[in-house]
Amino acid sequence: MPDYTDYTFDDFVLDARFREWALTDSPTEREFWNNWLQANPDKLDLVLAARQFVIQMHQSHDELTDEELDTELNRLQTTRQQSPDQDEQTDRRWFGGWLQVAAALLVIGLGSWFFVSRQTASTPLAVFHQNAEQQTESLREVTNETGASRLVRLPDGSRVTLRNGSRISFPIAFTARQREVFLVGEAFFDVVRRPKQPFLVYTNQLTTKVLGTSFTVRAYEGDKEAKVIVRTGKVSVFTTPVAGKPGESDKVQPAFILTPNQQVTFNPEEKQLTRSLVAAPVPIVASTAQPQTVVFDHTPVIKVFKSLEAAYGIMINYDADLLVGCELTAEFGQESLFEKLDLICRATESRYEVIDAQIVIYSKGCRQVNEQR
Repeated sequence: MPDYTDYTFDDFVLDARFREWALTDSPTEREFWNNWLQANPDKLDLVLAARQFVIQMHQSHDELTDEELDTELNRLQTTRQQSPDQDEQTDRRWFGGWLQVAAALLVIGLGSWFFVSRQTASTPLAVFHQNAEQQTESLREVTNETGASRLVRLPDGSRVTLRNGSRISFPIAFTARQREVFLVGEAFFDVVRRPKQPFLVYTNQLTTKVLGTSFTVRAYEGDKEAKVIVRTGKVSVFTTPVAGKPGESDKVQPAFILTPNQQVTFNPEEKQLTRSLVAAPVPIVASTAQPQTVVFDHTPVIKVFKSLEAAYGIMINYDADLLVGCELTAEFGQESLFEKLDLICRATESRYEVIDAQIVIYSKGCRQVNEQR
């Protein structure tokens, strides 16, 4: 048996036994990995990140073309040959970039100054205009200075809610190969799904590729941070080198895969991307009706966690063996997700933490204490 204590992020992802646990959660593998994590608690974050990656890669497999898969595998081999001694943190960053072709992706707008000069192709915006005008008849630019949001319809039917003080540039007609736009400011994108015609948004140092999803981008000139918030679907956010071309990824920086209720924050000064949960997660499927009360009557806590995962699209990690036999009797209505978690943890003598946009439950076992509401 291999010595898993020396495993890096990619070692776990490529390990057959680890993948079997992540994808099937069989009792045998669950027992093995739970015992191993108890003996190696310092590896918890690395293992959880690798497990989530395997699950997301499996779920996104149908969105990968053979050409994209071959390209990324070749890039994996080249990168590891160039940097054989990279540590676990670097492995995690690189694999995040590898997954950028496996899921629906996203773009962030940054820096209004890109629209100041179009004389030479010396900025990402200038390069975008030059390339786009060579491929299409003309470009259209929309600026919103109305004081309110403005709806912009793109040639493919996608809709962009452009916030005040923002600007978007795009071709009059998209090419058959891909759809490209350039954003400055803040906008909400509702992108028509076309896997064979990816949707890309270019900005100063951030690029997003979208197959079909909805998300908000917030990045005004002068802001200390840029933020992307995912509403539906999956997106990947990655940086572009300072002198790079639109769409070129910075191999030094990590790429982040975002799912509903996750966000990424970009700090221009430190040039760092940070992933987290949104402050107030909402159910994936929003209802216009009043929130319905959900009643749990002596319901296994594991089943409750699974229902929350499905409702909010957020991964909840826990030791199923420790929670076997634990039940919850409660009524959930308009409470926030974190209020519900507080209630469950009090009932099961547990606690939770938010780590890298995931919820991790820590428990020493349940005494069958139910919380009544």
